Amino acid sequence: MPASAKTSLVSAAHELRRLIPPSVARAYVNRRVDQLMEIDAYRELQEAQMRHLLEFTDRAPEIPVLARQFAIETMLKTHLRWHPRLVTSEPVRGIEWLTTQRDPSRSVVLNFMHHYRYEGMFKALKRRGVELDIIAHAELMGKDTPNPLKHHMRLVASGGRMTPAGGGMDSYIAMARPGITMVVASDLPGHTPVTFLGRRVMGSFGSARIATETNSQVVLITAHKDDDESTYLQLHPPIEPSDFADAHALLAEILNRHGEAVLAWPEVVDMPLSRFGRIEEQA
Repeated sequence: MPASAKTSLVSAAHELRRLIPPSVARAYVNRRVDQLMEIDAYRELQEAQMRHLLEFTDRAPEIPVLARQFAIETMLKTHLRWHPRLVTSEPVRGIEWLTTQRDPSRSVVLNFMHHYRYEGMFKALKRRGVELDIIAHAELMGKDTPNPLKHHMRLVASGGRMTPAGGGMDSYIAMARPGITMVVASDLPGHTPVTFLGRRVMGSFGSARIATETNSQVVLITAHKDDDESTYLQLHPPIEPSDFADAHALLAEILNRHGEAVLAWPEVVDMPLSRFGRIEEQA
């Protein structure tokens, strides 16, 4: 099948998802995943995603079970994107760290990972009066971006001002003006060897370097699920760059803290195999 035809089919399937009401989306997805998990290649891919994330953790024995949950959450997310109010209305705890209790004379690096329905977290903050400058890959913002990704990026962009990545570290440092809240992810493929959940990977150094060179506070945002299955976003108390020997130590602390949230709810990580960069040989 020509590439253009495959693209058209993907776009058509994407558009059809809007016809499924959110009230029945999870039941529909559960049935569909049950069918797909009977296909060896599909099941093995879901397990590979969870294995890449959890192989070096105490949750490794749960990989087969979590793989099914990962498949459900991944597919469900593609349906719920068509209902942005649901995706952007998560409760937020600790909002004061970006509003009344922040230091207005300094900038903040809001650091996140591609965990849970992260595309809606920025609008959830905007609803509470937080203005964000979101750094995103330029190729995701172009006119040739596939329709599913365009729809995803519209959700992201609804939460703040979009800044294409690629301008260089100097441009990001120049952005760090008093009062600004700059959104940066740390689980993108990068050039810095780091450890995340026991696996050596190549991480992005941007958030730690920006914070260190501009004396910006780092506020982490993480996703959580309570015992009653209710979900929420958590903003954490600011991390001070001056408390660490250098930016590398700061980045290690950032990843350790994110790791706790991810390990508690691993099945909602967005495509673990596409996060960070690969280091094939593990120490």
